[in-house]
Amino acid sequence: QAILEEFNLYACCVTTATYKWGTDRSGAADQNLSLLNGEMASSQEHLSATVTPRLSNVLAPVVDLVIEKTVTSKDENGHEIKENHFARKLVDPDFLSLCHQILARNAPLLRQVVLSNFHKLLQVLKDYLKAQKNDTQHSRG
Repeated sequence: QAILEEFNLYACCVTTATYKWGTDRSGAADQNLSLLNGEMASSQEHLSATVTPRLSNVLAPVVDLVIEKTVTSKDENGHEIKENHFARKLVDPDFLSLCHQILARNAPLLRQVVLSNFHKLLQVLKDYLKAQKNDTQHSRG
């Protein structure tokens, strides 16, 4: 399991490291926007699929709302009043512990996935602006 997780995380880094802008020709404004949107969606999918679930499992574990205790008292008329006190209890503490271990083991690679996607997005935005500038210059000339 650990080997497969590492492989998937490395694969995410490879796709961001091998990014290349798809076109450098003028008159391609729509194509440039499509490339920009596609690359941004790709990075978002990487982060949503590889980083977010691991963090969510640890930071927001599944809990159930349960009655922790019931306090029974009587009012001035002698009527019995029950007051429930609720608590949030972990559904599966062992799963949470496993998630902590997985997150700790994969933290360096998860960090690299995030950073490489951010780096790619920065490069995508620069390439998009460069392509837009080239397109504008070719339109004038």
